[in-house]
Amino acid sequence: MKIYHYFLVLASVLLLASCGSKKKVIDAAGGNPMLENQPSLTDIVQKVNANRVTEPCVTAKINVGISSARKSAKVGGTLRMKRNDVIQLSLVALGLMEVGRLELTPDYMMLMDRMNHQFVKCDYDDVDFFREAGVNFYTFQSLFWDELFVLNSKGEAPVIDNYSVRSGDDGAQLLNTKGKNMALTFVVNAATQIVEETRFSVAEGEDPVLKWKYADWTKLGDRNFPGLMKIAIALSHDNVEAVIKIGSVKSDSNWETRTEINRNRYNEVPVESVFDKLINAAQ
Repeated sequence: MKIYHYFLVLASVLLLASCGSKKKVIDAAGGNPMLENQPSLTDIVQKVNANRVTEPCVTAKINVGISSARKSAKVGGTLRMKRNDVIQLSLVALGLMEVGRLELTPDYMMLMDRMNHQFVKCDYDDVDFFREAGVNFYTFQSLFWDELFVLNSKGEAPVIDNYSVRSGDDGAQLLNTKGKNMALTFVVNAATQIVEETRFSVAEGEDPVLKWKYADWTKLGDRNFPGLMKIAIALSHDNVEAVIKIGSVKSDSNWETRTEINRNRYNEVPVESVFDKLINAAQ
């Protein structure tokens, strides 16, 4: 498969969380018990919010491995973010040529296919699932910055009223089931008070359709930033996983926050055709 198809597969991991299995998850304890010595919900939410990265910008080198049951690929790239403004994710072939770019801002999302000289630029509400579930720029921002959040927010730190808490084998689990058409579960490390995994489910008690795991934290200012993100999506026909290894993490603001498009060289295509490509590339 051509390298730019893997960029589309990565985009599908990020953008196609609307489909997946709906099998019930059974709580082994028969309910939502609190761990005996677990901190209170108030303590957990306050401490996790206090651990938010305070640097306004993040830049990093990335290595991305993308795999499904039948396909796999590895590619390098960069991640650039400015809080409340932009997320840029680019993939580079052979360390030389950018083959694709995903740019997310509060106003639009843009996917550029440099190999085919095509791009799509649209509002989040142009995607049915995003509009119905309340997924917007700030959802992706919190995922990439490893934070607590609620759907349809504006990037503010959430409050305790947004969550309930239960114990789990993998740590304290904060639940947000108030979102429209989507339930969120955040697995919080009891020792570090850092989110180790975020799960999207169609409803509480159902298998996640998207899991975003974090590991290998590194210092950024006086906070911790993950050095590894593992994104898994359960498609109806297959599972797709992207593993993003993050290095050379800096707080660097010396970069262009918006991508200029030469419309003489690039053709704009409808969002529907790009999603068709995403689905076909993931098959």
